[in-house]
Amino acid sequence: MLKAYFKTTQSKRLKKIKKIREGSWININHAEHDDLENITELTDLSLLDLQDTLDLQELPRIERHNKSILLFIRTPLAKNSDHQFIHTVPLAIIINSKYFITISAEKNSIIKEIQKNSLSIATTQRGKMLVYILLRVSKSFTNRVKEISYEVLSKKKHIENIKNSDISELIKHEDVLNQYISALIPMRNLFENLMSSSYLKFYREDQDLFDDMLNSVRQSVDICQVNLKSIKSLRESYQIVFTNRLNKVIQFLTAFTIVMTIPTIIASLYGMNVDLPLASSEFAFFYVLFFSSFGIAAFLFFFYKKKWL
Repeated sequence: MLKAYFKTTQSKRLKKIKKIREGSWININHAEHDDLENITELTDLSLLDLQDTLDLQELPRIERHNKSILLFIRTPLAKNSDHQFIHTVPLAIIINSKYFITISAEKNSIIKEIQKNSLSIATTQRGKMLVYILLRVSKSFTNRVKEISYEVLSKKKHIENIKNSDISELIKHEDVLNQYISALIPMRNLFENLMSSSYLKFYREDQDLFDDMLNSVRQSVDICQVNLKSIKSLRESYQIVFTNRLNKVIQFLTAFTIVMTIPTIIASLYGMNVDLPLASSEFAFFYVLFFSSFGIAAFLFFFYKKKWL
């Protein structure tokens, strides 16, 4: 769905407009073929140039088409998303001399948050607006990675009470972090080249925002890598805990089998149809029971001393 917004340096709030005008911000969520055709009428881009905006696997990159700049980045997917295996989604940004355009194949939570809280920058300041959105994207990654970091840290505190659900969560966190790194590293390289290239003209006052954005992206990459190492170490610790539990169970069952073998042997001997000691005694059953109990107690004491039970 195509929506247009406009804000000047004198305006206090971002306004939604019905008629697209020069200097406006055009946003498309859940982009479809008809939306892309509308964009071709507003820019010098062809429909073929815009097809990649619908690809959920599109990698971060920047392209120049005549007088338009087409920038692909990736943003964290909302937590309540229906996607189970995709954790980042592409966001396409088109900048020309008239419009600032954002296109996403899915509902983008960052764009929605900017619209909800109102944009503090004029839509006519396209370079500054680009840096502002990139900064919000990088901070969003940083916040998500920190949330995962806290969850991983909480798992370390309860390593002795590990459950299958905890391992499933760790695997999911690892998948999320790997996808974040796959998006952040190309974006970091892209952002580093963006300032030094001639794609856009940036002013000196934008430098601080740009530096904050780069630092945030670099921090997110570092935290992702540290957390992936922590998850790997934690999974190895979990494996040791599970192996230790399994060994204890096998050790207990082995000892239990040996202990129960004693009364089984005695009962088997006295079950034979031959003359046996005490066979004619009226207390034979109690003797057998006593020796069986004594044998069990002796082995239990032995295993206890050896700490096998």
